[in-house]
Amino acid sequence: MLVHGACTGGWIWEKVVPLLQAKGHRTCAPDLPGLGNDRTPPAMVTLADNVEKLSRLLDKMEEPVVLVGHSLGGITISALAEARRRKIKALVYLCALLPTSGKTGKDMSSLEPDTMFRLSREVSPDGLTYTFSRDKLPVLFYADVSPEDRYRAMQRLRPQPISISTTPVTLTEERFGSVSRWYIECTLDKAVRLKLQRLMVKMTPCKVITMECGHSPFFSNPEELVEHLETIAGA
Repeated sequence: MLVHGACTGGWIWEKVVPLLQAKGHRTCAPDLPGLGNDRTPPAMVTLADNVEKLSRLLDKMEEPVVLVGHSLGGITISALAEARRRKIKALVYLCALLPTSGKTGKDMSSLEPDTMFRLSREVSPDGLTYTFSRDKLPVLFYADVSPEDRYRAMQRLRPQPISISTTPVTLTEERFGSVSRWYIECTLDKAVRLKLQRLMVKMTPCKVITMECGHSPFFSNPEELVEHLETIAGA
């Protein structure tokens, strides 16, 4: 199960899904509430809504899944592991926010306060959603992505429900802590920079895989990413 990050949708995995399926894996890349093609008003969405939607999908699956979260998706997969640990074979954080118990996504990104990721956010007047400054997007998310993929991605971005970043996540050792954890660090990431990735892994230890790429390896290095996911699935 592939979980997208802020402002995006299940479409970010469009190059990864066919590669995984060609190797015999069943895959699921849902849109989180309010994003992608999900028509829930983003201002209404809570972290609990994300967990509920994905829990319903997990409950239909016969075998435990490898659960991958990109970027802000790390918050949702952490909360989901606490709720449905028996349905998850491994957690994979792909240059993702990796929270400690009681902290929010905003708390984790605040560990490196001057990041372009934080400085580029534009919050809506009602304070319930945010987007990213369009002129910063190419460098922030798509620096090593082809112009065609970058253009198509930027056309599909939607406002992000802010509550996903501002809701504390409660994680216990017996539930979340019992699931195998992997972190795929992306060394050239300008959004969740390598220093922050490594700081979070120090706080919540994971097995680490390194990719020499920016924030969107599903576009820039899909074949390599799939190889790493295969390694994790077989571990």
